[in-house]
Amino acid sequence: MNANNAHIVVIRRGEVITGHQLRINGGGIGESKFFSSGRYGSPEKARRAAELEARALGLPKPRPRGGSKQGRVLCTSPTGVAGVRFAWSQNLDGPALRVVASWVDKRGRPRHTSYSVERNGLEGALDKALKARTSCGAPLPDRAHLLRLLKREYRTRGEAQAD
Repeated sequence: MNANNAHIVVIRRGEVITGHQLRINGGGIGESKFFSSGRYGSPEKARRAAELEARALGLPKPRPRGGSKQGRVLCTSPTGVAGVRFAWSQNLDGPALRVVASWVDKRGRPRHTSYSVERNGLEGALDKALKARTSCGAPLPDRAHLLRLLKREYRTRGEAQAD
């Protein structure tokens, strides 16, 4: 197995941990191995066995799934900032620009909200979205950079919609 990255996933059935799975390069055929809690005696022992197996295969230390503390920046992100994007929606009056904020709450559930630029103004919509995102503990991104991007988006798409 050629490994660039590895992580260990908890496998549950309801509230009971049935084991841990070592996934290499995202998993797939021949790139994952299951360590049953029943076979190893407990979920903790199954996790230790998965970590030992990863070490025996010469894999880098298994890391938890997910992105960094500030969130993952997706390669398709138009803003280049984790958790903040701009979206156009169709209203009865025509297209409307919205600032969308997304985050994961303390219980691990994904959340999102959006604010209309038409209703709140450019800076108001951006400030409300940033406040919603940072209220859960996410770091404050560069507001000036986002405001420049928002103004550019508003000008370019607004002009295209008028034509």
